[in-house]
Amino acid sequence: MTDEEARGAVEAPRASSRPPAWHRGRVYDGRMSDDVKHPSDLGIDVSDGRPQQLYRWLLASVLFGRPVQQSVAADTYRVLIDHGLTSPARFAEHDHEGLRRLLDEGSYARIDHVMSDELHEVMAHVVDDWGSVSHLVRSSADRRELTARLTALTGVGPKTAEIFTRELPDSLYGTAEA
Repeated sequence: MTDEEARGAVEAPRASSRPPAWHRGRVYDGRMSDDVKHPSDLGIDVSDGRPQQLYRWLLASVLFGRPVQQSVAADTYRVLIDHGLTSPARFAEHDHEGLRRLLDEGSYARIDHVMSDELHEVMAHVVDDWGSVSHLVRSSADRRELTARLTALTGVGPKTAEIFTRELPDSLYGTAEA
């Protein structure tokens, strides 16, 4: 057992080898989402700070920051993206029940009501306070300031902020245009 597993940071893999609900009917490449350790495991590249990639990593980080299996968080991330939740503003287009149903589709059912509210609130604050995830990141002077901004949001605790910020290159901070 690794130190991460002992601390509970790594969830146990899914027992079933069956593709998740979001994947049924698609070509299945045999890889399950049990080993997400880096944004690239979800097809996300935050290395150059492209706005869409930063948004996607924040969304994934919020899902991974909860006490759910990694495979459930990864599957739910894909469901949300597949259903067009491709920017913080798109969350306003879904009511609580609509978003809860999408979370259920990704098997994020145990805390779907709480997560539905928190995703709405986090994304609304990003839009209202910074306009985009990119501006949130780039207008932060450093990782510490970004962490403070993130943890001030309902539903984003230290673990979620750490998941998000640990993968961001330091060169992104303080680069927002005035």
